[in-house]
Amino acid sequence: MAFQVIIHDRATQDIRRQANYILAKGNREAAERFLESAEYTFAQLATTPNMGKVLSLILSDMKTIRQWRIKNFKDYLIFYQVQAEQVEVLRVLHGARDLENILPFLDEEV
Repeated sequence: MAFQVIIHDRATQDIRRQANYILAKGNREAAERFLESAEYTFAQLATTPNMGKVLSLILSDMKTIRQWRIKNFKDYLIFYQVQAEQVEVLRVLHGARDLENILPFLDEEV
């Protein structure tokens, strides 16, 4: 049984921002591959939601947060949580970002 994947607004914005960055660097094909790989990876999470690494975050209102890499784009990380029969994608961030200061606010919407 496949889980339903819900992509939060911030994650959608993250994906668009990353694709635009890759495109601005002059690599249209890579930007398109990035978007395709993100979709493929979300589909993987739907069938195997617990495959990501559990993060040790201390957040009051959040359940267990997992991290998984976008296929073929190892520096781009998906942060998500699994609840009931849903996978909630909270953010999609480049690993070079200051994750220590971003991760405590994963559940905040724009």
